[in-house]
Amino acid sequence: MRKAFLIFVAIISFSCMERENSMLGLWKVDSKFYKATCEIVEEANTLKGLVIYYNDDTTVYRYKEGEPKNYFFNNLKEKNGVYVDAVAGATKMENLHDTVTLNQLSKDTLEVTTHMMHKPIKEIWIRH
Repeated sequence: MRKAFLIFVAIISFSCMERENSMLGLWKVDSKFYKATCEIVEEANTLKGLVIYYNDDTTVYRYKEGEPKNYFFNNLKEKNGVYVDAVAGATKMENLHDTVTLNQLSKDTLEVTTHMMHKPIKEIWIRH
């Protein structure tokens, strides 16, 4: 009886623990057109994608502590297991409708969908 009670208490304690979002951390873009690293952080119950490094052979950007932050996306919220409704850094407010979506394919792989000229562009991001 005591063993069953301890197992029950352990299960309840584990299920009540706050879980860290598995999307948080550094991600590298898998692209043949450019190189980029983004850090997904949580602020005010939303996810933000801080650009750490970007290089498309015409523009090179490297984040430095103390300088203004550039975000790839600013306001992702979970909706049915997918993160949607982002305000992307280059998006005007009147064009908001799922401009960025993140779908976690595995703990180390994200499918990131952006839209350009009303057409989806899908990328794979790999945990760095």
